Amino acid sequence: MNTEFFTFGEILWDCLPSGRYAGGAPFNVAAHIAQLGVSVSLLSAVGQDPLGDEILEVAKQKGVNIEFVGRARIGLPTGTVMAMVDALGNATYEIVQPVAWDEVIVSADAIEAVAKAGALIFGSLATRSPYNLEQLNRLLGVKGPLKFFDVNLRPPFADPKRVVELAVRADVLKLNHDEVGQIASWLRTGQATPNRPADPDAVAEACAVLAKATDTQRICVTMGAAGAALWDRGSLVIAPAPKVVVRDTVGAGDAFMAGLIVGLTRGADPQIVLETACRLGAVVASHDGATPLLPPELIREFRANLKAEQ
Repeated sequence: MNTEFFTFGEILWDCLPSGRYAGGAPFNVAAHIAQLGVSVSLLSAVGQDPLGDEILEVAKQKGVNIEFVGRARIGLPTGTVMAMVDALGNATYEIVQPVAWDEVIVSADAIEAVAKAGALIFGSLATRSPYNLEQLNRLLGVKGPLKFFDVNLRPPFADPKRVVELAVRADVLKLNHDEVGQIASWLRTGQATPNRPADPDAVAEACAVLAKATDTQRICVTMGAAGAALWDRGSLVIAPAPKVVVRDTVGAGDAFMAGLIVGLTRGADPQIVLETACRLGAVVASHDGATPLLPPELIREFRANLKAEQ
């Protein structure tokens, strides 16, 4: 059976104060897509070490196809990230380099499988390695699947020029409000200065700047407790974020991304897609770790909305 969605990039261990959790945005997105009942494969790499064995088991348990996850050469360990969480649950990261996912091998079989897929999801962090950028360029040259670009500006891996170059090749962009402000500022002035949009009009203006520069027609902006916005060919849809007690925000944007991808590829109403994606993100923020079990009733409601819209 063909896999419907593919994610490309990092799989790693998030080392949080509350424990060690399987993570990495592409893995997290894949795990949540699988929870929503859609087939998904991860294109990544782990080390030839016990941490690699363990994380592959976790991926299988979460329903992610690991056929295209390779074992890196000796000397590249399975990825780890030291994540610090502040009193509000917001995380900062110390990302180890180099690690296994810096060398994701994309085989001819993988290229063939992606060509038959409905969507390819990729982020900016994995392109910190020139090797991965070359492999991603091969994937982005495949015609057929929708290309979803999940921007992750993680200093020191935060290159606005690289982000814009990749965005040109995407069908849908997803950024948070800090990122959209920085990239729009860079496009206007050449400086990626902090410039978080203060209201919906400012969000729409920043999205319009990105769209003009990249010819991307759909741009999604997550805004934390303020919810999210979807800019679609000049019109803006906004959805609120449910109020929850935040444990940590690790993976919340990835759960949001999973809901957004499945909803948009199914042609569901953008307002419903955005509202449900916000609810998925809120569930994850209210738990420890990036891929907790989603409430079955929320999954059923989500799938019912998709069915109704098809």
